[in-house]
Amino acid sequence: MVYPAEVANDMDAHARFWAGRDREAERACRDAARAIRVLLAGKRLDGRFWGGLHRRLLRLERHDVDWHVKGYPDFTRARLCIERLLREARAA
Repeated sequence: MVYPAEVANDMDAHARFWAGRDREAERACRDAARAIRVLLAGKRLDGRFWGGLHRRLLRLERHDVDWHVKGYPDFTRARLCIERLLREARAA
């Protein structure tokens, strides 16, 4: 099992790597890491921010399958992690 903090750190590392290479991937990685950290801090995630991030993550997940680029960020794992944290926050 991967802890949410590990996913956030992973996304930060990917953001640094993709900076200057793929702006969309870099931004999605940074935003995913930020969303995870906000939820871990027990704060609410803005609905518009989450909606936009969710759409970008879904779109980039398809690129992962289509491109087969080695080292491409695991956007599916980040999305599922955020969704799990949102469910847990709503249940609490």
